[in-house]
Amino acid sequence: MAVKFDQHVDIDAPPDKVWSIITNPSTWPLWLSDITGNPNLASLTEGATFQWSGNGEDGTGSVVSVNTKAYSFQIVTQSGGRPVTHTFDIDRSGGFLGIGGNDSRLKYTMEYDPPGGFISDFVAGGNPKDAIKVKNTLQKVRKLAEGN
Repeated sequence: MAVKFDQHVDIDAPPDKVWSIITNPSTWPLWLSDITGNPNLASLTEGATFQWSGNGEDGTGSVVSVNTKAYSFQIVTQSGGRPVTHTFDIDRSGGFLGIGGNDSRLKYTMEYDPPGGFISDFVAGGNPKDAIKVKNTLQKVRKLAEGN
């Protein structure tokens, strides 16, 4: 059973701007918490693979899906045999019912299967480290997009 952490943040920037930040692999070390080195990925295309480093680990990754019309993409990173799925979705959030506004809502979902079965799922589900990692990732994107 997968453990899932998902949060969202409202960003005072148009969806196009937020999308251009999160789909540019060269910016990932600025906001994606596990990646501190260049992921060696030229562009975000389905099926593309990449190498990454961060927090004393090296890993691999792959682009699972990219939907430019819906502003969503999913990547899977792996280090030490444990795949972690990262899903990003952008929605327009400003204005009346999302019409006419210039704001974005970025949702980030991180999920993985911890080793050890049910007990590990329970413990990992209450893991504040990963919940904080998701929150910090969103705040970093917000800061970049808003120019703060």
